[in-house]
Amino acid sequence: MKKLFLTFILLLFIATPVFSEDIVNENSDDTTEEFGMIYEPENVEEENIEETSAEDVFLNSSTTEQLNIKKSKKFGTKKYDLSTKEDKNITPQNVYMFQNFDQYSSKSSSYTKQKQHGNFTLGTKYDSTYSPDSTSQTNTLFSKYQKNKFSFNTSYKSNSLAPLDQRGKGTLSFSPEYKLNNKISVQNIYSTSFLDKNKKSEIMFSLKPFKDDRMDFNIGASQIYSETSAPTRSQLNFSTKFRF
Repeated sequence: MKKLFLTFILLLFIATPVFSEDIVNENSDDTTEEFGMIYEPENVEEENIEETSAEDVFLNSSTTEQLNIKKSKKFGTKKYDLSTKEDKNITPQNVYMFQNFDQYSSKSSSYTKQKQHGNFTLGTKYDSTYSPDSTSQTNTLFSKYQKNKFSFNTSYKSNSLAPLDQRGKGTLSFSPEYKLNNKISVQNIYSTSFLDKNKKSEIMFSLKPFKDDRMDFNIGASQIYSETSAPTRSQLNFSTKFRF
């Protein structure tokens, strides 16, 4: 009886590991099937297409477009004058150009700008003179009315180098003129200086042998009245102008 009981117990110990191994293998197979497999959901591409938006970026091949480059326009053949023009003004910046070692030498320049409307002319004139011992610059505003052989001139001349309190004290003059012919004319000039308080009356004869401005010979006589000094002064003037 005891031998049978011992044999039964021994068989029980031998069969227990085999039975446990079968249970473990069965459990492992079920786990692998349920948790070890990865299932790909169906209609993945359709879901991705539906979820796309305007901000998504795709690397799909794009269509090829041609680059149009406009040709540059050709510049014209216009030429620009970059040469330095002669400055007719005598200023402290360019006065050295007129200096030399001759104490009696002088440099003068003059230019006029005017505009005419019928018989009436209005313009300005600039005159400058430089010498080793003095420099002068004057601006003149003038007007002229001419009809046939008669003309009437007015002008106002001021010194550009005068102090500010004296620039408004220039010389006002007016002069009627009558041409006897194409060569000879007579002119009467009245002028008043607001700075020196002098008044001047002058009669002048002008001769133009060539009937133009190439040569002009003038002779005149004048009297000067001063409010600050006496007596009355008289002058006799001669002048000759050549234009080349």
